[in-house]
Amino acid sequence: MRKEATLEEWAKLYETASRIRELEPWKLFWDLDIIGIRTGDVPEETAFCSILGRGGGCYGIVVYEGYEAFNGFMMMTMQDRLNLSLEYVMANQRNLTCYWGNRAELSEKQRKTIKELGYQYQGRNSWLYFMSYEPGYSPYNMDQDEVLRMTEHLEHLEKAVVYYKESAMQIDFEHGAMLSAVYSAEEETWSYREEPLPFASFHLGNLMITDDELLDDLKKVPRTQMILEADVRITGVEIRDKSYDKPGRPSASILVESVSGMAIACELNSPETDANVCLAEAVIGVIFRMGAPKEIRVSNIIIESVLEQICEVCNIKLKRVKRLSAIDEFLEMMDRYQS
Repeated sequence: MRKEATLEEWAKLYETASRIRELEPWKLFWDLDIIGIRTGDVPEETAFCSILGRGGGCYGIVVYEGYEAFNGFMMMTMQDRLNLSLEYVMANQRNLTCYWGNRAELSEKQRKTIKELGYQYQGRNSWLYFMSYEPGYSPYNMDQDEVLRMTEHLEHLEKAVVYYKESAMQIDFEHGAMLSAVYSAEEETWSYREEPLPFASFHLGNLMITDDELLDDLKKVPRTQMILEADVRITGVEIRDKSYDKPGRPSASILVESVSGMAIACELNSPETDANVCLAEAVIGVIFRMGAPKEIRVSNIIIESVLEQICEVCNIKLKRVKRLSAIDEFLEMMDRYQS
């Protein structure tokens, strides 16, 4: 169950972030320059910080907690090469973020917190607020645990920025290095050094069928001349349900027949559902119900990797294309119908 932070906990977070603003870290770092903060012995639990604002526009700090979250950062940096929409990339981010933005960007609740804390902001890019990003959900105000974690991350980041600024140390950010801040519990001291990023490109997830009986059944399905387009799309729907701690933003796993434009499957996924697994299950269902298609078209390597094993087992041609016209037209038709 969601628990809100106390005003005192918010106050500490705002105080910490305000001190960092005085340091103007966006004058020292670009948004692709990563500061890794590690307080334990597990590298996978590193908090990766990205500073926004050096190129102008939005000022902020994004914290990716652990390797899985950092992989979302890598997805964002490789968006064009992966042929992913910005909407898809942003919907699959997992991070804690603080922004210095405009008053209109804040929710009523965020403005109320600022007023209760006694802060007064004037002008553009001056209003400090915090957001939590999680796949399957709309960006939302932080809960108590997130406020406490973000406060700790920013306190550690403040020390790293001060050290970097005062020591004039050089990090080869352009060639895959990061500024690493490591805390030694034994010595109760921080050390700052250059380390390589844990990985320098987006990691695809492995979706493998291990049920031998299912694989044997798939091999026996007769082939058809059908051509399918397959994708996962982010919907514009926001679901407010008492069972969710924050508003859900579901994705849809979609299969459309390429020639006729007929929707074969369109599954709306709950926040807890893995949309890629749902898409794979939909493809398997179509294969058993209608036969194995001659070809399945996808628009990016993520969906390609999801369906690769199925297509190999069923001898289906898996083709990556720039645009899935039948799916686009189906969704446009649905938008017209709903409006």
